[in-house]
Amino acid sequence: MRAVGYGSRVIPDPPAAYVRDTVAQAPKRPLPPARADAVAFAGGTIAVDTVWDAAVVTVTDDITISGGATLTVVPGVRVEFAGYYGLLVADGALQAAGKSDNRITWTTAIPELFDESQSIAGSWNGITFLNVPADAPESYLEHCTFEYAKAVPGLGLDTAGTRVGGRAFDGAGGAVRVVGNGPLEVVSCIFRRNCADRGGALAAHYGAAPYVMNSLMMDNVAWSRAGAVFVSYAYPVFMHDTLTDNRCVNPEIFDRTAGAIDHFHAKPAYTGCIVYGNHTNHHEHNEILEPKAHYTRYCDVGGFGGGIGGLDSNPFFIINGKGRLPGRSPCRNAGRYLLVEDMLPDEDLDGFPRREGDEVDMGCYEFVVATGVETPSAARVSAPRAWPNPCNPSTTLRFRLERDGHTRLEILDQRGRLVRTLVDGVLPAGDHGLTWNGLDEAGRGAASGAYVMRLEHAGRVRTGTLSLVR
Repeated sequence: MRAVGYGSRVIPDPPAAYVRDTVAQAPKRPLPPARADAVAFAGGTIAVDTVWDAAVVTVTDDITISGGATLTVVPGVRVEFAGYYGLLVADGALQAAGKSDNRITWTTAIPELFDESQSIAGSWNGITFLNVPADAPESYLEHCTFEYAKAVPGLGLDTAGTRVGGRAFDGAGGAVRVVGNGPLEVVSCIFRRNCADRGGALAAHYGAAPYVMNSLMMDNVAWSRAGAVFVSYAYPVFMHDTLTDNRCVNPEIFDRTAGAIDHFHAKPAYTGCIVYGNHTNHHEHNEILEPKAHYTRYCDVGGFGGGIGGLDSNPFFIINGKGRLPGRSPCRNAGRYLLVEDMLPDEDLDGFPRREGDEVDMGCYEFVVATGVETPSAARVSAPRAWPNPCNPSTTLRFRLERDGHTRLEILDQRGRLVRTLVDGVLPAGDHGLTWNGLDEAGRGAASGAYVMRLEHAGRVRTGTLSLVR
C-alpha cells in the first residue's frame, strides 16, 4: 500500500501474479436448466442464498446482494429489466453459469425503445461489483449474453458515503463494472449493444483484477472514451477474447482514446486476444490506447503487433460471422496453448473443442472445418482436469464425452512413459470422474513432480497437467 499524503490516492496493490489459485476452487456443481414457462419477479435486497430458475425473471427494482449471500442463476434463464434498474454485488456473490447451448441472457424488457443515446429508455443499469470482500465466494459469469445495458453518468448504483475501497467510476462500464479486488471470472460471454460514457461493455477500476476469457465484445458504444473496455487503476486479465466493431463516437478528433480498450494508470494483461476493426474519431487510430508489450502475448492488435508472438494483421473475420475466423485467417493456430491450458475453457464460444489444429487459435472462436457429415472424429471431448491439483496423493480427473465410445485415460510422466492407466474401455456419454491414488501400475507410489493426463476418445486426444506433492 502506498503512503497517504496531500494530493495522493490510496490504490490497492496488484495481485501477486496473473495466475489463478486453482487449488482452492472446487468444481462447480451442475445445475438443472430453467423451468420452462415459469416467470418470477425480483427487486430489492438479497441477503440470503437465492436461486433464479424461472425461464424469465423480471426485475422491477434495483437489486443489492449483501450479507454474504449468493445469487445463483441456472442455465437458460432470461433476466429482463422492466426499467432502468441494475444489480449491485456489495458483499456476496453472483454465480451465473449457462451453457454453450443454453445461455443466460441479461437484457431489457423493452428493447424496441433502445437507442445509442444517453436516454435510459429501453435500457438497464448493468451489474456492478463494488468492493466485494476478497474472502467472499467467487463470482462468475459464464455463457451469459449482455445486451441493451447503459452506464449513464450520474445514474450509477454507487452512492455517496464512507466505505472501505474505491468508488465506481461514474458512467463507466455499460454492462459490467468491477471495483476493488473481489474474485470474479467472466467466461464465454457475449457483450453486444451496450453503451457507456467510457467502456461500452465493461469497466475495471481501483484494484480490480477480473479474469475475462473466451468472450466476444462486439457492437458496443462509448460516448467519450473506449468503445468496449475502460480500465483505470486496475489489473484485469484478458485471455482469448475477441473485440471487434466497437465504437467510440466522441466527435472530437483530438480527444485521445481508442476504439476498443482505454487504459488509465492500469496494467491489463492480454493473451491470445484479437482486437481489430474497432472505430474511433481520434486522428490517430488506436485499437488499444498505449498497450504494453510486456503484458501482451500472442495477440492480434491492430496498429500494434507488439509483445511475444504479436500480430498486426487483418484476421479476415467471416462476413456477418460475428468474430468467427475463416480458414485463411493469420490468427489460426497463432496462439500458445501451453500458456493457457490450465485456464482456458475446453470449448470455444460456439461450444466446439479448443485446439482443433496444431495450436489454439487466437480469439474466442476455433476455426472448424465443415464436413457436412458427422463422423466419430467430430465428437467433442473435454480436456481432463484434476482436482485437487496439486494433489497429495489422491486426485479426481474429470472430463466430458459427447457420445458413447471406447475411452482410454492414462497418467504419463514428463518423458511420456506410462505411469498408470485409469480406464481402457467403453464409457457412456456425459460427465465422468476417475480417481488416481498416486500409485503406478505396479502399486508403487509415484514420485513427486509433474505428470500428464492423456485422454483418448473417438479419434481425439486431449491432455492436461497435474502435480503430485508428497
